[in-house]
Amino acid sequence: MIKILKKSVARLLSIFSLKLSHIKKSPNKNKWLKDLNIETIIDVGGSKGNAALQFHALFPSAEIYSFEPLSDCFRIMNEKMGSVAGFRSFNVALSDNKGKGIIHRSSYSGSSSLRKMADIHKLAFPITAGERDEVIKTDTMDNVMKGFNLEGNILVKIDVQGLEDKVILGGQKTLDRAKMIIVETSFIELYEGQPLFGKIYQLLFDMGFRYSGARDPDFRNPLNGASLQQDSIFIK
Repeated sequence: MIKILKKSVARLLSIFSLKLSHIKKSPNKNKWLKDLNIETIIDVGGSKGNAALQFHALFPSAEIYSFEPLSDCFRIMNEKMGSVAGFRSFNVALSDNKGKGIIHRSSYSGSSSLRKMADIHKLAFPITAGERDEVIKTDTMDNVMKGFNLEGNILVKIDVQGLEDKVILGGQKTLDRAKMIIVETSFIELYEGQPLFGKIYQLLFDMGFRYSGARDPDFRNPLNGASLQQDSIFIK
């Protein structure tokens, strides 16, 4: 999901397209999710903390581990989540290696990526086209999470703008314990060399996950209506 249109501000509040107030009005809408008894959440691509807030609303007693490489977004996320018990944050980009990397910082922070933005992305969403490079830290999910005692059923959310395959490959041991994965999947290359839906599907299928549809309607190109992305659900 590319969270860039003004009319889509509500989507920034929740990867489930739910406002906090709406959870109370529709108590059964997320019953299937709550029935999974999630106790640990790994939030890859934490941005400014909106997803973490929603996870905490759905699973108030769950441990939340959020990863965000951009220092300003990381600071905002910590300001929002600082009073939440069990919240831990990491100013690092998860990938398939530990070291340093160059992130292409978009003029819209949510579209920043370790992969170069494709022209079709810039044409469809001009607000994202501005770019500057920043040096960031990288690490693998398995390397970071091995230092923690992860409890119960695990939900992993991956929203990393085209780097989904590298996050998965660097986190296979951790993901093997996961009950559910919500991952942003694309149908065209919005970033150069990014994996498309089919590759992500195969990677997770080979790890024992079954595709369970999309949580939200797919995200479309405002220029021609073509389907671009969806938040795909995989369950083991």
